[in-house]
Amino acid sequence: MDGQTIQQFRKTMRILERKLSELLKNDPVCCGVTMAQCHVLLATEEKNRTTVTELSAELELDKSTLSRTIDGLVSIGLVSRETDARNRRSQHICLTSQGEKVVTCINEQWNGYCESLFCLIPEAKHATVTEGMAVLANVLPSSGRCCDAKISGKEQKKQ
Repeated sequence: MDGQTIQQFRKTMRILERKLSELLKNDPVCCGVTMAQCHVLLATEEKNRTTVTELSAELELDKSTLSRTIDGLVSIGLVSRETDARNRRSQHICLTSQGEKVVTCINEQWNGYCESLFCLIPEAKHATVTEGMAVLANVLPSSGRCCDAKISGKEQKKQ
């Protein structure tokens, strides 16, 4: 990989970081829930009925952090916890009817926002942008710093 390509990639990443930070800072609440709660609600909707363990893996979050977020969602009536009759240590997380309404609101708002962004991108580039974002999301580490990622990346290449 040539240095100029890396520099351009870094510059683009900094721009995305600034713009996403600004977007989230100006609108930290989506349809009445925090962004953390929003992510849990959307992941729960995708799974339909899930467990804390499954959500933890899906969202790449520590179980105790996730449990606190779920506790907040239970207390405001957006999700329910049901103990598994076959394994009393396991609890299933489900959206309540109010949770489904909030998820519908979130999906409608974000679909509209993303559609407005896509209107600014030439149609011939839609698939390229979507694929590129998916590739980037899959290779970004879920935690750690960029320097840590570089070191672990070099170690992985040596193996």
